[in-house]
Amino acid sequence: MSTWLNDLKKAIILQDTQKLESLIDQMPQFSELFEMEAAAYLLLSAKTFLESERSQALHSLSQLKNTIDFLKATENITASSINLKL
Repeated sequence: MSTWLNDLKKAIILQDTQKLESLIDQMPQFSELFEMEAAAYLLLSAKTFLESERSQALHSLSQLKNTIDFLKATENITASSINLKL
């Protein structure tokens, strides 16, 4: 099995997104059907992992936005500002 496939396995197991990106950019041409199938399976696993990471990041960003919005809405109004309610 090629070293690229072994490196891809390690990157998936270690959840190393930078290494995954680097390996995907440097994907070699495979000469054997077995290597092609292994690469396809591993790339599918990497895709699933990266989509999960993306989803978690989007969720975290949404939570941060909600927290910021809440903090802005509950800020103390300074005495010098005029607050008129109609």
